[in-house]
Amino acid sequence: MAKTVKKEPAQAMKPPSLKLADAPPVWAEMGDDALMRAHQEGFEAAFEELIHRYQRSIFGYIFRMLQNKHIAEELTQEVFLALVRNADRYVDQGKFASYLFAIASNKIHKEWEQRRVRPAFFSLSFWSGSPETEDGEPTPLEVLSDDKACVVTAFKRGEISDAVNEALKHLPEHYREAFVLRRFMDLSYEEIAEITDCPVGTVKSRVVRAERGLRPYLERFREYL
Repeated sequence: MAKTVKKEPAQAMKPPSLKLADAPPVWAEMGDDALMRAHQEGFEAAFEELIHRYQRSIFGYIFRMLQNKHIAEELTQEVFLALVRNADRYVDQGKFASYLFAIASNKIHKEWEQRRVRPAFFSLSFWSGSPETEDGEPTPLEVLSDDKACVVTAFKRGEISDAVNEALKHLPEHYREAFVLRRFMDLSYEEIAEITDCPVGTVKSRVVRAERGLRPYLERFREYL
């Protein structure tokens, strides 16, 4: 009698294991530290996204501190070049912005040391609503009239910006730096402390002292500021 051969149930055919090509990262949706890690791994697009996010604010910070467009452009480039050169040293701590502004702050202080002069500072056009020139530099400033009736007109012409610029020249550099990082760049006290390498309490004190130091020079415009 022939032996019956038991057939094993047919197994379902499985598709071959295919490794799908990795989808390209959506850089704009990644955090700063993730972009830095990608940059460290050689992804140029990640670095380009970091430039896109921070180039304008870094340039604005440097320009307001030094009031020289060409120097601000050069130093902004140097900041990002330093980021490239020291990419391997960056440690993921969720503080990329502070790290980048600290590099910019260092560039500014070196420029101050070289120039040994006090430059013109800051345009407060976003306070006064005054226009700016097409290239982003502050509107040329005019002389204030002594007539109180001209205050509103002076305000509209942006002359308050001129008054604030002049007032800021009387502040020590470390007061100015804390003031502009807080009031212009809208950084937290903790971030400024990281950038300037000093305690948070010191940063707060410097901002307050800067504001107090400005008051005597801006008394005429108190109701408009």
